[in-house]
Amino acid sequence: MKTIVILNSKGGVGKSNITRHLAVAAELAAPGSVVMCDTDPQSSLADWWNARSAETPPLAVMGISEFTQKQPALASRFGYLFFDTAAADAKPYAELLRAADLIVIPVVPSPDDVRSLSRLTLPVVKESGRPFIFVLSKARPGTQLLISTTAALSEHGTVCQTIIQQREGYAKASFAGSTLLEDEPSGKGAQEIRELLKFVKSRIDERTISEKKGKGLLNV
Repeated sequence: MKTIVILNSKGGVGKSNITRHLAVAAELAAPGSVVMCDTDPQSSLADWWNARSAETPPLAVMGISEFTQKQPALASRFGYLFFDTAAADAKPYAELLRAADLIVIPVVPSPDDVRSLSRLTLPVVKESGRPFIFVLSKARPGTQLLISTTAALSEHGTVCQTIIQQREGYAKASFAGSTLLEDEPSGKGAQEIRELLKFVKSRIDERTISEKKGKGLLNV
């Protein structure tokens, strides 16, 4: 099972929105292969799931400290776990991050968000030693703020070229327990989510191939 953790200590960056959209995109591509988990006390992902008419992807209920215990059972049933996190200190997630195949860090283009990221989130992420990417969220294409934020983030790691734009459809889908992939499957929002999932999978595959090659090396 591939574990994807969506993390940022700052609130309002779109973590839950990205989590549910990635999970639904992966579920549509491979039905029955995806599970989600919500550890945010605000329960945004759980509230969305409870409003949802579809039963998939399922939502696993667990605390951060229960992940190690429950992970084997989930791994026997699912191919992907998308983990939503709280807007809080990232340190309690340290053990989970070490088990992640990829850490997705949504960032709203703003100086405040970049500064907060450098203080509260990045040190814990880098300490985990796991691969991570930045995803620009709630962004407006072509703005100077977007360009400058992308440049600042690039100094710390990989920035996904697909940005999650500020769209009214995301809010409407959240209220209805759906996603743009289901509401507007041919729309631009659905396409940006599919592109994001493709990039996420490519980063996981790169890491997997690299690790396999490393294990296959012989000292002669």
